[in-house]
Amino acid sequence: MLKIFTTQLSGIFSRIGEKEAESIEDGARLLAQAVVSGHSVYFYGKHELAAVAIEASESKEPFPSANVLPHDQKERASLHAGDRVLLFYSDPEDEEIKSLVKELYAQGIPIVGVGPSQTEPSTIEEHCDVHIDFQLKKPLVPAEDGTRFGYPALMTCLYVYHALSFTVKEIIEEYE
Repeated sequence: MLKIFTTQLSGIFSRIGEKEAESIEDGARLLAQAVVSGHSVYFYGKHELAAVAIEASESKEPFPSANVLPHDQKERASLHAGDRVLLFYSDPEDEEIKSLVKELYAQGIPIVGVGPSQTEPSTIEEHCDVHIDFQLKKPLVPAEDGTRFGYPALMTCLYVYHALSFTVKEIIEEYE
């Protein structure tokens, strides 16, 4: 099973690199604007995807100008139009995430969204300035009974995060 999981996960990473390269570049440019102008990049992930915000703000290689998006709506109201939000989600029908993106959109805060793309753009995709499909549509490993398991949303989100981080660093180096 480990070999199947590894092969499938490698395929996901390759698809992100191939199909989402332009969106990653666009997202990185949007995020770099906040960094070079002295504003913040706020990170948000629900449930296990909150780990991306910790990676961005507390790792050995923190993301420039990284902050965790406040949970309190009153605190979020103080975000500046020069700030950016990098939002990670795994359920395009999550009402809390939909409400959050609508709120940020109404405030004029640019959003880079990372999650599964739908055939018809979801409310979340429609309210993001840039959307990156993390290419994970279903669990990766087939079970003997025909079901599937192994849905590594956090791993795919961290892959996209690092792709964005490397690209932002390149952009900032060129700017300086």
